[in-house]
Amino acid sequence: MKIGTYLALALSLALSSFAEEKAAAKPIELEAIQSLAGIWDAEIEVWPSGPDSPSIKFKGIEKNRPYGEHWVASDFDSEFMGQSMKIHSIVGYDLDQKQLVGTVIDHGPYSASMQGTYEKESKTVHWTTKAKDLNGKIMLQKTFMTQKNANERVLVLMTHGADKSDFNKFMQIKYIKRP
Repeated sequence: MKIGTYLALALSLALSSFAEEKAAAKPIELEAIQSLAGIWDAEIEVWPSGPDSPSIKFKGIEKNRPYGEHWVASDFDSEFMGQSMKIHSIVGYDLDQKQLVGTVIDHGPYSASMQGTYEKESKTVHWTTKAKDLNGKIMLQKTFMTQKNANERVLVLMTHGADKSDFNKFMQIKYIKRP
């Protein structure tokens, strides 16, 4: 055999091995990321004084654009108590960290960082978010986002209660995907 034939054979074997390895390594979390694509109408309910107090209800729209298989950019627009509220986020699966990650920004001076895990059986993403209040004090939030079906998902955001070890429901968003 000629050297060129050996080189071609070696290259062919290396490339097919790489393709098989790459296909096998596809993380299950991408299922959750890819399900976010599209335009979603949002029904929001907030309990600003705690879960046992009256809630405030309003609506919003979320537009999600995929960036390849691993990332989604999101723009959320709503009006809350007469004020326009805009939130932008990038969420995805980080291959180095082997988990879901995200960054969220709004009109405030700080960004929030998120880390998450995905439960395939319940189709739920569990996010832990580190955010800052207007004074720069770190706030920890827990968020659960469950995909009910292809066109409906529910997000529940929990914040610290009176006892800093407890989390209380602060907000719930029901999303309905537009056709």
